[in-house]
This record gives sequence, structure tokens and C-alpha cells, in this order.
Amino acid sequence: MKNLIIQEDKYTPYVSFDVDSNQFEIAGESYSEYTLQFFEPILEWLNNYLAQNNRPITFSFRMTYYNTSTSRRFFEILKILEDFYQHSNAALNVNWFANSNDMDMIEAGEDYQEDFSNLPFNILIQEIS
Repeated sequence: MKNLIIQEDKYTPYVSFDVDSNQFEIAGESYSEYTLQFFEPILEWLNNYLAQNNRPITFSFRMTYYNTSTSRRFFEILKILEDFYQHSNAALNVNWFANSNDMDMIEAGEDYQEDFSNLPFNILIQEIS
């Protein structure tokens, strides 16, 4: 499969799913009213890729802001990753990046970490000086 790269737009995040390195990332801001339209092809690509993958994956969320509708899509992505992790022998790490002064983003990561306790889910807090 080819890499999936979507450039950041005014309302949608940057998406980089690199099949050579198996480093997947969603970054930036996401506050489109039409998150299903944006994320549906991403979810489909991810399902198709994971069905044939057996190599370790690192999946990183580097968000600065996202709306409630996006949080539902992140939940769907994490559910796909959890199913993959539980039914394959491939290693998987999920990284949730948050700035030390962004309590909302830290708490969101903690909520996802709790919801997906079967996933290797790391909250990585970056110090802001």
C-alpha cells in the first residue's frame, strides 16, 4: 500500500501514515463540522492496511485542538488499533502528545488511555518554557 498523506487545512489536521517506517501521525487542529467525510477514507485506509500488516507500528496524536466530532473519530481509530493489537502479533505503541500547560489535552489523553486500557498508550507531556 502507498503512504497516506493529507496536508493540514484550515479545519482539518495533518495526517501522515508512512508504511515504510510504520510511523503514523495525526497532528494540528481539527474542528470541521464534517469529520465523518474527512476521517472515513482514513478509517478505511487504516483497516485495509492493518489487515495485511505484521510489523510494529507507532501511532502518534499531536493535536493542539479538536472538537467533539473529531473526538468520536479518534475513538474509532483507537478501537481499530485495539482490535488489531489484540488479534495480531505485531507490536503497537500509541503516543498522545500534550503541552505541559494544556490540561484539556492531557485529560483527553488520560480519558482515551482509560477507555483503551488494553493498548500500549503513552501520554507524553512536552514542557513549555
